[in-house]
Amino acid sequence: MLTKEDIEFFKSRSKIIQVKKNNFFVKENETCNYIGIVQSGTLYGYYEDTDANFIVSELYSKQSLITSYRSFLTDIPSPAFIKAYTDAVIAVIDKSDYLKLIKLQPWTYIFKKFSDQLFINKCFKETALIKLKAKDRYLELIRNRKQIEQEFPQHLIASYLKIRPETLSRIKSLDLYQDRK
Repeated sequence: MLTKEDIEFFKSRSKIIQVKKNNFFVKENETCNYIGIVQSGTLYGYYEDTDANFIVSELYSKQSLITSYRSFLTDIPSPAFIKAYTDAVIAVIDKSDYLKLIKLQPWTYIFKKFSDQLFINKCFKETALIKLKAKDRYLELIRNRKQIEQEFPQHLIASYLKIRPETLSRIKSLDLYQDRK
C-alpha cells in the first residue's frame, strides 16, 4: 500500500491537471500518457460493448491511483474510457518523466508500489466477481470504500459490481429491512 510519504513524494515531482465533470482523463483508442493520484473529485473507468452499453470497470475517488495502465506501459491505445463524474484534480507524471524517474532508486520503489497496488486491486475485483454473490460483492465494496455511495450514483456502482441497478436496490432494501429486526 502507498503511504502518505509515498504520495507526498510522488506529488513533489508531479504536475496537477484538472478534468472537468463529463470530460475524459483518457478516451478509448487514445494512448494514456499519465499515471496519477486523484487529489479531489471522482472519475470512473468504463468499456463500451458492441451494443454501446457501458460497463464500469473502476471507480476513482480521492487518493485512488489512476491510469489506463496497459496503455501507459505499452503505448498502445486504451481499451477503456476514464471519465470525470465530478470536477477532478489529479497529480500526474507523464510517460517521458516516468521513463526518466524509473531509473532513479527512490522512484523505482514508488513505481513498484504503484504497479503492485494496481495489480492487487485487479486481483481482488476479479476474485470477488468469480467467488462472491452480488450481495457479498456489495457489502465488501461498502466495507472497503465507506464513502462510495456518497461519491457515485447507484447505476455506476451497480455496473461496477456487474449487477443491474434494480438488483442493487433490492439488496440495499433487504439489508435495511433485516437491520430493523
